[in-house]
Amino acid sequence: MSVFDAPAPAGGLLPLVPDISGEDDPPRPVPMTAGPACCGCATHAQRLWQGPHALPVCTLCWLTGHLDSPTALHGHLAWLPDAPAADLINLQRRALIALRSDDRATRRDGRRVWNWLSRHAREVVNMWGTARASEFARAMQRLSPARRKAMQHRLEGCVLILPPDVFDDLTLLLPEGRTAENAVQTPCWQTYTRSDLYAKPPHPLD
Repeated sequence: MSVFDAPAPAGGLLPLVPDISGEDDPPRPVPMTAGPACCGCATHAQRLWQGPHALPVCTLCWLTGHLDSPTALHGHLAWLPDAPAADLINLQRRALIALRSDDRATRRDGRRVWNWLSRHAREVVNMWGTARASEFARAMQRLSPARRKAMQHRLEGCVLILPPDVFDDLTLLLPEGRTAENAVQTPCWQTYTRSDLYAKPPHPLD
């Protein structure tokens, strides 16, 4: 049973805990018409995916619940328990978009934020011996439903971080009505890039 196998709670968002589909064949998302907000992070994305119960979810939230999908297998888990998972999904979305900008300063900010997110994979490695999404997916596939649920419980606070070059099509990330250039020119992104919580000053070796 995937993290998306239950209806969204009334007035709330789906829990974004790393999971797998449980299907024998690698799952592939089914596109929906954009319009409703993602049930995982509340983003009005240009592209949404249909999960069980016809729940609309954005690309990043869909991949969080399908670590066994071909795209998610390229990612790794990072331990960031002090921020809501939906905020981290949206922060990663902005960083990935910024890294594809034509503006050098925007790319630099995107790299700094992505590096900060990715750096927290070290905590996962220290705890589990790996942070690779592919290895967690294989482990979950071998577990009984009860043990898989227990593993998920221990993974609360982890977020799937994907490499900057994993998406060729930016419509998989962009919010409705936004382009790659103006998607990051928002007050929230400016706050993120100035914040000690979300984007610590880069280390000289970054």
